[in-house]
Amino acid sequence: MSSAACRSHGRRLAPRWLNLLPALLLVGGAAKVQEPDAPPPQTQPPGPSRLGQDLAALAGTTAVSFAELDELLLWRHGRSPDGLAALQQLLELRVLDTLATEAGIEISSQDLSRRWIELEADIQAQGLAEDLPAYLLMSGITREMFLEYLRLALVHEALTRAALELTPDQAVTGEQQSTWLEATLAERGVEKLPRPWTDGVVARSGNVEISSADYALHLRTMLPPEDLTAACHQLLLHARLLARMPDLSADAMDRMIEEELDRRRAATQANPRYQGVSYERLLEAQGLSLEAVRRDPALHIAILSRYWIDRSHDDEAVRAVYSTERAIFDGAYGEGVESFGLVLKAAELTNELIPRSFEQAERELVDLRAKIGSLADFQRLTSEHSEDPASRERQGSLGIVTRDAAGVPEGVRSAIFAALDAARSAGVTDVSGTILGPLRFSGGALLVALGQRRPAPTWEQMSEFVRGELRRRFLVELLPPDSVVTWLNP
Repeated sequence: MSSAACRSHGRRLAPRWLNLLPALLLVGGAAKVQEPDAPPPQTQPPGPSRLGQDLAALAGTTAVSFAELDELLLWRHGRSPDGLAALQQLLELRVLDTLATEAGIEISSQDLSRRWIELEADIQAQGLAEDLPAYLLMSGITREMFLEYLRLALVHEALTRAALELTPDQAVTGEQQSTWLEATLAERGVEKLPRPWTDGVVARSGNVEISSADYALHLRTMLPPEDLTAACHQLLLHARLLARMPDLSADAMDRMIEEELDRRRAATQANPRYQGVSYERLLEAQGLSLEAVRRDPALHIAILSRYWIDRSHDDEAVRAVYSTERAIFDGAYGEGVESFGLVLKAAELTNELIPRSFEQAERELVDLRAKIGSLADFQRLTSEHSEDPASRERQGSLGIVTRDAAGVPEGVRSAIFAALDAARSAGVTDVSGTILGPLRFSGGALLVALGQRRPAPTWEQMSEFVRGELRRRFLVELLPPDSVVTWLNP
């Protein structure tokens, strides 16, 4: 596929191996290396029996099959924007393969070897991995599958060259490849079929058909590893929850599912952010349906963990937990204040990556602080100058900072609450617009702007926080994260 085509189909797929492929297919290069069709080196250490064969994940005696994982991936991603992009990509690859067969085009091992070298050199230059086999292992893709996609990408180039009647010394651009493929598909026609896929066909173009099994396998290779790992974890956790509750009937579970969906509908309707858009419409925008949500283990985990904790902890028991661990709960969920940060990276000993000292960062922040007359000024300057990408995208928002908020340096939290306590002592309740700093932390220095203060929650609110923490602890106890192994990390 062309680099342009891959960019259009790979918004969330950028970290995966396939996105390296198109951009480098037109790069020259030619050192001599081991042929790709030679016996591959051992790149995957042996794992538990059957893991990576028919089993996708294990945790002790609890197992998840690839059939179970694929079913979840199809329901969760099959009609999502990224899933449909992956389906389009797979269809294009299959069409290319069919056209190559019809045209008698074959890709030699020498062609594959040359492009393998180019890709490996780029990976090493970017510091992504020691070599290409190591990179494929990290990405959860087999060497054989990678070589097949590499072959098809070279087929794409050859077909485009033939269609445009280009001579061997004329380069084929990504735009030319993309334009030719789009025109070819338009001529053949493309049909993406809705569920239930009764005949097993998900999409077709001319005489090329994509089965649900083909689509699921492609999703496994294209989705980010963290998404696949999370899906395996949820399937394992769901299985253990059901095993823990053998007395729970299917009818009772169905009732709780419908109650949870009603709760989500009501919450969506009450949220002004959605401006009256229904829960069902929001699902449709994500390529989901009520049936997909009903089947999703994430929903079942939320329901079953709530059911377990509510059944085992009445209000008196929840109060006892809060009383015993009050400092922890108050620190995490108690009084807080909306906060914003403008961050400059700095180090005690400067280097090529961080050439600014703490003192230099503080002087720059003092200059910036002089330009701030309002919270809007702070947010604008943050968008222009802050060197923390995550908060900069949110105009510096750090969210509601509590006394023990995770992810916020202790010194910054201390300064924020010192300002709140001082304002309270002076009888000031509105701290919005207060600017603090420069403040140092381990990675640099920052200015902090305060927004609206959030008072300590009522007991009704705090009890929900306590129950939420109890649910989290229960799930971790049921399935410790370090007990899970998948085919991606055997």
